[in-house]
Amino acid sequence: MERRLVGAIDGDDVAFALIKDAGTGTDGPRIEEVRRSPTTAFPTFTDALQDYIRAHGLSTESIRFGLAVAGVSRGDVITLPNCRWFVSVSGLRAFLRSDPLILNDFAATAWALPNVGSSQLVRIGSRPVAPPRERGTYLIVGTGSGLGMAILSIGRDGNVVVIESEGGHASFAPQNADEDALLATLRRRFGHVSFERLLSRTGLENLYDALAAEASRPAAAPSPSSRIIAAAISGTDPLAVRAGRLYAGILGAFVGNQVLTAGAWDGVFLVEPMLGEMVQILASGPFRSQLAGKGRMARQLEAVPTAWLDSRSANLAGAAAALAAS
Repeated sequence: MERRLVGAIDGDDVAFALIKDAGTGTDGPRIEEVRRSPTTAFPTFTDALQDYIRAHGLSTESIRFGLAVAGVSRGDVITLPNCRWFVSVSGLRAFLRSDPLILNDFAATAWALPNVGSSQLVRIGSRPVAPPRERGTYLIVGTGSGLGMAILSIGRDGNVVVIESEGGHASFAPQNADEDALLATLRRRFGHVSFERLLSRTGLENLYDALAAEASRPAAAPSPSSRIIAAAISGTDPLAVRAGRLYAGILGAFVGNQVLTAGAWDGVFLVEPMLGEMVQILASGPFRSQLAGKGRMARQLEAVPTAWLDSRSANLAGAAAALAAS
């Protein structure tokens, strides 16, 4: 009997699960036997996969496999940020004797979106938001070690299409004098300044350091970025407060750009723990105003719902949904 197996690599951890059944209605495929391990526990990804297969008494001759990776999923050799592993697609094909399905982690989250519950959503702004179950185009954006995004389109017949994107590497475009000064500072340091350079975890630290340099004083809030976020929320450090507001506005401008590009009028879902930590900052800061601040398109953008999604285990669930649809 054919078994379906899914995996996810996010840099520090690797996870595997078996698909129990295809699911019904909006439930999607159900997964079981989830196992998570640090990537340091195995020399290679293939070693980790083989260990899971052996532990569950499976045969490689009867497995279909889907894998979500934190990185670009194109090509035969897939490198992984913040991880010494790489994934060889041809090597997996030879090992499993079937074609593996490899997808970006944000694309996997997009595949999981139609099956999430309303309790997993935290609304940002005044527009009501719900899990995407019906026809529409939606945007998924998340930050952490990088800045990722994907587009989800649900057709009239319920057909799901997911488009991967590396839009986080697009060039940062300042929208006001503060951002002009920020770009000048960071360009001297990095050369090309992408949105990812500003909106990842290290991006928030870059923002804070640039503001400290502008104020001609040493940075008071040490890394990691979580401390900057905490100081911004508590109001104990004026530079952290300013960095948080600047971050919220730049994220809003980036999201607005991507909504216009993708036609994602039906909803934006922010994912990853960092943005969950920042929900209060996003809700009270210029996130929504800069998202909609696009001149003649402002009214249309003001109508776009935005929410943070608790996306734990979404990579595995999304890989399962993509594998079931393939």
